[in-house]
Amino acid sequence: MLKHSQTQIQKTAQILTQGFIDDPSFALIFGENANKFQALNAFFELFVTDAMERGEIITAPEEQGACIWYPAEVEIFNEQFEQILTEIISTISDFCGWESGKRFEELIKKVGASEPEAPHCEVFFIALKPEARGKGIGESLLKPVLNYADTKKFGCYLVSSNSRNISFYKRYGFQEFCPIQISDSYSMTGMWRDFVN
Repeated sequence: MLKHSQTQIQKTAQILTQGFIDDPSFALIFGENANKFQALNAFFELFVTDAMERGEIITAPEEQGACIWYPAEVEIFNEQFEQILTEIISTISDFCGWESGKRFEELIKKVGASEPEAPHCEVFFIALKPEARGKGIGESLLKPVLNYADTKKFGCYLVSSNSRNISFYKRYGFQEFCPIQISDSYSMTGMWRDFVN
């Protein structure tokens, strides 16, 4: 395993932070908290660190976007992951108060409960910086995951946190798999794609 530098972790976390800062899931978690940018960045640093060790990270040219995904062979929700989630809840609480930490904890429980049982590759986070959207860069982040899943004959799963992105995923063969009701006014969408021969 190559030792990845802290710089790489920070850079990838910054891309994801810029891509997700306007996402409805984080609006729900952080509200208008003044520290939300720092909290989100710390949140992604923990996920990127795990993905560098156990998953895969794809970065678009010129750091315009990034994708974190896990191959089907990786058991994502293991003990190590539980530890990371505990750390994330504590980090969010430190930056934005315990209510934000609690909201994240509830969100992740609901998302985890909807996880498909069949072995699958999972797109965990995919994001583009706002200025990079609508230029076809998202495809360059998603395609390697789908090619891997098709080659290995695994389905692919992701959770869309923004209803605006559902049509993009459908273009690549994903179908709505399950609604994930997070609050009275907000739900996420689990999406599944069968492998293509």
